[in-house]
Amino acid sequence: MFNTILTGKKIAQFRKEKNMTQMDLADQIGVSYQAVSNWERGNSMPDISKLPELVQLLNCSIDELLLDSEGENLVKHIIQGDMKEYIKEKKLSTEAVTDAAPVMKPKQTEELLDLVLQEETYLLSAKELISVAPYVGGEYLHRLLAHSEEIINLSDLCALAPFLSRTDLDMLVEKIQYSGSLSQIIGLAPFLSPTTLDKLAAGATASGNIGELVGIAPFISKERLNQLTNNLVVNGNLTALIGLAPFLPQETLDQLVLTAIEQGDINDCTGLYPFMSQSVLNILAERIVKEKGIQGIKNLLPFL
Repeated sequence: MFNTILTGKKIAQFRKEKNMTQMDLADQIGVSYQAVSNWERGNSMPDISKLPELVQLLNCSIDELLLDSEGENLVKHIIQGDMKEYIKEKKLSTEAVTDAAPVMKPKQTEELLDLVLQEETYLLSAKELISVAPYVGGEYLHRLLAHSEEIINLSDLCALAPFLSRTDLDMLVEKIQYSGSLSQIIGLAPFLSPTTLDKLAAGATASGNIGELVGIAPFISKERLNQLTNNLVVNGNLTALIGLAPFLPQETLDQLVLTAIEQGDINDCTGLYPFMSQSVLNILAERIVKEKGIQGIKNLLPFL
């Protein structure tokens, strides 16, 4: 993998030896001043298309600028134009391509992966697929799925989700027989279709943790949310439902509040006032007046 910090220090060293400012180097190589600053701080690497010009301006070699890692050696051979021969000779892995990918354009990375995979006889592992995903296009990643081991857990899917199409992600989720904590599917929620997320949520157990349900509430249907809420153990604490209130069906929320009123837990209802129906608010007001007097409903008055 590229050591961006050491490479950045070398760029700064060679630039200063040439008595150039960061702005001078930026102007001559056709990039922004911020780009050069990021290189030298180790936040990013120069694009591979800029490396030949960069070493010429700094009066150094590619070997002097880059370290001797597999990925950096691959970059050298890309610049030299003999990458196909180098890949075959060294029998490089996808890891070498991933190491070099930060300085390459997606199409270049895809071309290199094609060359490497021609030499490979095994399927890509989930770990390899995850490492490659940020550097290739969506269509190419779709093709790689056919040459990869089966994704069998949600952790791997969460890592891949930002790079997969919704169709591919839904397809992979369908293959997973999932029954576990809702917290494990929060990371997937924004990327899945509502239908698939509902199915996934149906296979999850909330384990009495309302906080987990809040995380996926904006993404699932009211019917599924109603079902999952009814499966939760509220333990008489309605304040735990405040985060869910904007997403709950009116009848579900009203029923929970009515149950709390019957059990005498009226103090827990305060944060739910904006989401309750008028009829339930009236019932609550009557109970509060009965127990605490007219002064007890001063916080409830704006909602009546």
